[in-house]
Amino acid sequence: MIPTDPTTFPEPAREKENDTRPPPVVVEALVTLAREAPELSSEEISARLEREYGVRLAKATVTRLLYRHGVRTAAHRRSERMRQAEASLLAGEPVSGWIYNKLLRANPALKERERETRGPGERVCVAQLPVRRPGAGDDRRSRAWVHMAVDMYGGMAMAEFYREATAAAAVAFLRERMVPFYEGEGVRLGCVETNRNHVYQGDRHHECGLYPESLRALGIRHEVRGRQWPETNGFMERFREAFASGFVKPLQLGLGQQGQGWPAGSGRTLEDAMPEDAFYAAREKLAEWLRHYNGETPLEGYPNAGLTPRAFWQGAGTLKAVKTVFSEPPDSRFLIRSHPPASPR
Repeated sequence: MIPTDPTTFPEPAREKENDTRPPPVVVEALVTLAREAPELSSEEISARLEREYGVRLAKATVTRLLYRHGVRTAAHRRSERMRQAEASLLAGEPVSGWIYNKLLRANPALKERERETRGPGERVCVAQLPVRRPGAGDDRRSRAWVHMAVDMYGGMAMAEFYREATAAAAVAFLRERMVPFYEGEGVRLGCVETNRNHVYQGDRHHECGLYPESLRALGIRHEVRGRQWPETNGFMERFREAFASGFVKPLQLGLGQQGQGWPAGSGRTLEDAMPEDAFYAAREKLAEWLRHYNGETPLEGYPNAGLTPRAFWQGAGTLKAVKTVFSEPPDSRFLIRSHPPASPR
């Protein structure tokens, strides 16, 4: 049985920290070189040190050592300029169109900055990602979707593999993963935001239908993104990018190399059937990856400012928000329609 909390899996084995540190003479040469030739990139600095001292430093190591010694590289300066531009944008100050577009590409969550939430569970966006493209046949083994949910407070993420991209699968994800996760955190799930995908809708008012009715039965408000806004929530967009590059592609490559029916290097979708053993193994790997993402992956920029999703929740003391009542109505500019939960019986 797969645990409902994506953060409860045992921590994966980690490689022991390498005790071999760069010799002091190499560190001194690194700092001196960076100060005397600020135009050099981290790769160029590393290559020169390797030629002179026979020590090859990774790019991340060069950046970290220079930061510790107060040396700002071109990458540091670019990062600082972007942080300053983001701060100006959040303060309502004008930024150029080029910088604005660059900020949104780097951090899609900025698209939702006018809709800040005050605590976990206030608004959670959901979506689906096809991990395996359906073939011409009707074999369930040829299907694999990931149903995803991202909390707009700090970007806490949940996800699970299903064989279908149907309303029934979306409801199963809601009941099997989302609701138990929030109950385990002691947080009330107040609102679920969906796009205009038919899976999440019913009639033209988005009131009747399996998914809207399931939300009402659980006492959860349903919000549908308006047509004047991008179909994908910015928080979901940021998570989906990290998920596709950090989990889906490596999983495809790994399974392909192991001869489990997935071709290596096939991109973001798969061309062959996904066997049952690979399907359930992928579920377990996904749970481990989510634990790492939520608990160990710092999210730079708005709104986390370098905190992991879980640290963002814990640092704000929001895990005590179980009694919070979100009474303010949603901003109608952003929605097609907002549906209140059903009255308690």
